[in-house]
Amino acid sequence: MKTLINGAGGRIGRAVTYETVKDMKNTILGSHLERNKNGVYLTALNEPKGIDFVVNNYMTRDPVHGIYDWKVKKTGSNSLTFDGIPVSFYAEKDISKIPFKDKGIEMVLECSGFFGDPKIKDKSVKLTPSDNLARAFFQYGVNKVIQTYPAKTADLSVIMGVNHQLYNPTKHNIISNASCTTKALAMPLQILLDNGINIEALSMDTTHAATASQGILESLGQIITHSTGAAKATGQVIPSLNGKMSGMSYRVPTLDGSFANLYFVATSDSEITAERVNDLMRASVINPKYKGRIGVFEGEDAGTFDIVGRRENSVIIPSKTTVIPLPFSPRGKKASLVTLIAGYDNELGSSVDPVLLARYVARKNDI
Repeated sequence: MKTLINGAGGRIGRAVTYETVKDMKNTILGSHLERNKNGVYLTALNEPKGIDFVVNNYMTRDPVHGIYDWKVKKTGSNSLTFDGIPVSFYAEKDISKIPFKDKGIEMVLECSGFFGDPKIKDKSVKLTPSDNLARAFFQYGVNKVIQTYPAKTADLSVIMGVNHQLYNPTKHNIISNASCTTKALAMPLQILLDNGINIEALSMDTTHAATASQGILESLGQIITHSTGAAKATGQVIPSLNGKMSGMSYRVPTLDGSFANLYFVATSDSEITAERVNDLMRASVINPKYKGRIGVFEGEDAGTFDIVGRRENSVIIPSKTTVIPLPFSPRGKKASLVTLIAGYDNELGSSVDPVLLARYVARKNDI
């Protein structure tokens, strides 16, 4: 599907562009001008800050991820190339000025954050999918929008390896890829559920790198308690957990790399042990359903340097898994209190997953 990346100049937008270009180079056979029906064909970028900003940003050494291994070249006022692959460029705040139909653009990877849920101060107002701001793209010929962030008003929230099979091409046109923390939680929980370990109640907290929503001085000098919708959002992608989870976030003065701590009451027909939980996580790394979206770090202790650069949604730290048997047996099952620690690169993992989702949507739409 011919695709435009909107908000291409931000940190997530740049990483999504890189992953899309890499995916194109890996999947397109023959000339890059051929339309790859089973993949994502990057046709255009939109970034109001302009083409010079984007080209310079893409080629400058990033303080976290270093220099991206591509050659980005400006070839005109409205065009650039990625390793020789031509892509159109627009610098529009008003998307009506982008020639979607003329370019045949069918899908938008929305990275700007401006086309999600409408910002309404009155919390009593109940939003519906019709309120999602990304619907503005549809009047210009776009068929699908993938939001790289959480959106309550999306037609469906999808995490690859967790619930991607729920995508229906005829029903779901705005698809949210959820948040980095939601993905970090949902991946290991889905693996447990798929293997006969039920989650009765869960509390989580995440030690999360500073984000753009914080001021510079606020980010540098302190740890800040912050709300997170990740626990509730996990219930959206795994319905059996809906209403069973709560959580909060601690924002810390680091550039990237976060950890989610999961504390939950689990039940199973057979005994739950740390070894059983860890073996399930290790086995999932090579399971086709989860491959590439779950990882394991085998060191005794893990820091952000061990996590930054990891492409998975969730990286489990087996040495920190603990299981405490509980003195009751709900419904005749064995119950335990489980602690599970998951690390995640909150920039890179969040950029790999939406591109995989876009490719999945493109393939399903062509069937």
